[in-house]
Amino acid sequence: MENNNEKIRGTANLADIRSQSYSHPRHKFNSDSPRMSYANFNNSTDRLPNHNERPPINSRTNSSANVRGTPRPGVSSRGNSFANAAKRRSMVRTLSSVSMYSNFAGERLDGSRRPSLIDEEKRKSFVSTRSSVAKHEESTVGEEFVEDTEELAPKASVGKAMFMFLKAFIGSGVLFLPKAFQNGGLALSIVLMIVIALICLFAFLRLVNTQHIVGGSYGDMGGLLYGKAVRYIVLFFIVISQIGFVCSYFIFISGNLVSVVDVLSNCTAGIEQKYYIWMPLVILIPLALVRHIAKLSFTAIIADVFILFGLVCIIYFSADQLSTHGVGPNIAAVNPANFALMIGTATFSFEGIGLIIPIVESMERPERFPFVLTLGMLIVCVIYILIGTISYMAYGDRVQSAIIYNFPPDNKLTIAVQLLYSLAICLTAPLMLFPALKIIENGLFSRFRSGKDSIAVKWSKNFYRVVLCVLCAAIAFGIGGENLDKFVSLVGSVACVPLCFIFPAMFHLKISKKIKDNILNYALIIFGVGIMVYTLYVSIDSFINPAEAGEAPAAFCPA
Repeated sequence: MENNNEKIRGTANLADIRSQSYSHPRHKFNSDSPRMSYANFNNSTDRLPNHNERPPINSRTNSSANVRGTPRPGVSSRGNSFANAAKRRSMVRTLSSVSMYSNFAGERLDGSRRPSLIDEEKRKSFVSTRSSVAKHEESTVGEEFVEDTEELAPKASVGKAMFMFLKAFIGSGVLFLPKAFQNGGLALSIVLMIVIALICLFAFLRLVNTQHIVGGSYGDMGGLLYGKAVRYIVLFFIVISQIGFVCSYFIFISGNLVSVVDVLSNCTAGIEQKYYIWMPLVILIPLALVRHIAKLSFTAIIADVFILFGLVCIIYFSADQLSTHGVGPNIAAVNPANFALMIGTATFSFEGIGLIIPIVESMERPERFPFVLTLGMLIVCVIYILIGTISYMAYGDRVQSAIIYNFPPDNKLTIAVQLLYSLAICLTAPLMLFPALKIIENGLFSRFRSGKDSIAVKWSKNFYRVVLCVLCAAIAFGIGGENLDKFVSLVGSVACVPLCFIFPAMFHLKISKKIKDNILNYALIIFGVGIMVYTLYVSIDSFINPAEAGEAPAAFCPA
């Protein structure tokens, strides 16, 4: 729009205005550039030259109805088609977990490149302005990270955010809780679940508060507040936690497959469980080679449906066992010998901190996230305690490392649950592995051209992805099916405790000025370090000196 038109009321070129309202050019920013707001018009003026107060406009496509003149032909139909397509994409991404894993821990992992927050100049700039924390939200940290409006829309409501939170936290980790309740004892396990849930809630709120002030991803916050080394440490723990999850699921799938094959073959297969660990690679490797994670949206939805079906069946079988045969044998209120394994497994189950930041960033009203987090943690904790209590009381000390292993092997519903749950894990494993895969890949190939420009780089990345998948299977093969519960506790204590407890308190220390907050932060750090060291010791000792387990259910195939 010409400057002379801007000064004369009523002389604006409506064609130019309409064309600007449908285009969103990518702006280039430098360190001196002011913050750009997302709008339909250039930033040169805040209002139209012939601006009059009018009712708010619901969408861009209806803007022409509020300007006198002939409506632009065809705009409404095109706008509606674009809106419908965007709505469909929004619905699919809301129902699946893809959008959260593509921005896992706030990192832009699915090809959405942005400059790193971690450079010395910005770190010093933050430290120099740290004395005025209240005004720091208006500082220049992260101002250049302006995304396209298409990337930021749609904004999630409180209901959608709650749905994403519950779907992110209630997953396959619940399978290992009944065994964890045996390790801790019924009464102590219930208390520990409540305590750990409250501590996780406190730590998650600390992290969200820090991210609100500092900005950036989980790793960016560590680098900005403590230097590059801490950023790399945070990414390292994210990598080993995600790889640990995938390895534990490999072992779980192998236990399901050996049971199903033995039943269907009438014990003629004769294949040991450890060899079934390699079979999920048939599905995992092709899906891991997919470059754009959004293409896995529908497979993620299918997996979520199967997992929900499996959780309902877990409650059904456990309740049926409890009502038919009564309380299981040797129910203990407290198990002082192995309760540390319970802490590791509970932390493993509550570890969803990498999905907290993506949910906050997706919300239309991020200030409502504490309500979503509090209510969500309450619901998750109740479900975990319910399933852990019913299953442990139903099977007693005969409960297996994954509760599905306790179900009648020759029951048709059991076979269906084992097959569908295994398929669900195979379909979600690429999502679980995606953050680790991309973080390592970005480190290995950062100095090379894109795979789009070089066939050698592309096939090198493909080879790397295959190797990482095979490495996960090899780790699971080495652990073995009999050590699944111990390995889950080990992953929880080593990888999840720092991410859940230690780092959020460390980061909040740098932006907090109140003595009370600092005392709580130090207490959380000390608790996290103590739990990590103790549970790590107990987990390793359980591998070296395994405790005597209760009587296992009778095997379908005699030895």
